[in-house]
Amino acid sequence: MLAPGGWLFTFSCSGGIEAPLFQSIVAGAAVDAGVEADIVARAMAGSDHPLLLSFPEGEYLKGLLLQVR
Repeated sequence: MLAPGGWLFTFSCSGGIEAPLFQSIVAGAAVDAGVEADIVARAMAGSDHPLLLSFPEGEYLKGLLLQVR
């Protein structure tokens, strides 16, 4: 629904979905929608949300900023 040049912020807040899978899901959605998009930036929790080495699932927040071609 975005016009060419439009911006989309999309996020996952699930520790069960790793960043590569999230990107794959978003890419599949773009294919299904018939659009091309570029990843302009990646987002994650800020430095005030430390990640425990013993609990990688704590890296639950991941995001992509996309621009539609």
